[in-house]
Amino acid sequence: MALTRTQMVEEVRFNIKRKVTGYTNERIQIRLNWAQDYLADLHVYEEMRKVYVGETTADQLRYGFPTRMKDIYSMTLQDGASSRPLTYVNPRHFDRSVPRPETASTGRSSWYVDYGVNFEVYRIPNAAYALNLRCSIYPADFSSDSSEATLTRKDNLIIAIATVFCLCQLRELEDAAYWGAEMVPPLFDASLTSDHSAEDWKPVARGFTTGADTTLTGQWWLNPFTGRGNVPGY
Repeated sequence: MALTRTQMVEEVRFNIKRKVTGYTNERIQIRLNWAQDYLADLHVYEEMRKVYVGETTADQLRYGFPTRMKDIYSMTLQDGASSRPLTYVNPRHFDRSVPRPETASTGRSSWYVDYGVNFEVYRIPNAAYALNLRCSIYPADFSSDSSEATLTRKDNLIIAIATVFCLCQLRELEDAAYWGAEMVPPLFDASLTSDHSAEDWKPVARGFTTGADTTLTGQWWLNPFTGRGNVPGY
């Protein structure tokens, strides 16, 4: 069962051995948020992976990414049988090839440029098209005493990291080193196994060829290069 923010604060307080008068709840709450963000920086957990459905606007080039987005995995433009994936183009390469997108005719977009908190599509849409976005999202902060961690089944790890942050601020460096070296690493390693591993996936063997004809033809016993690619003179 997931812990509430109040319960997590009490766990951290027990670890740092400080009363409210010596270390406020608000400071612990801040470090719980830091701990969750720190984890999200280290690894993209499956609960951070989201699918969003947006929409283009006719004659509009630039759009905003979802709040707290970390990485984008793919984006597709939905238009029935004409649906297509949007291909990422490096901003510098795009600007060199299309310095002013507005001068081109509008239509169904085929490319997108990821730049900061916005992205641009090209060609500029001529109508409203649905956009399906696969991305990862940073977890939401603890917003109230009853709120729970966005990261699933990682309360003990969040508490351990928050404990390290608190002890470092309190200059309890020996205790911080203990928690940082002995408690956090095994909990983090265990958290990496929490993502489901797609056990239903079955590998399919596929043939591989370089395109060269490796069939042994001719009098191979007289010529070691016979049938082993295009060798000049043979």
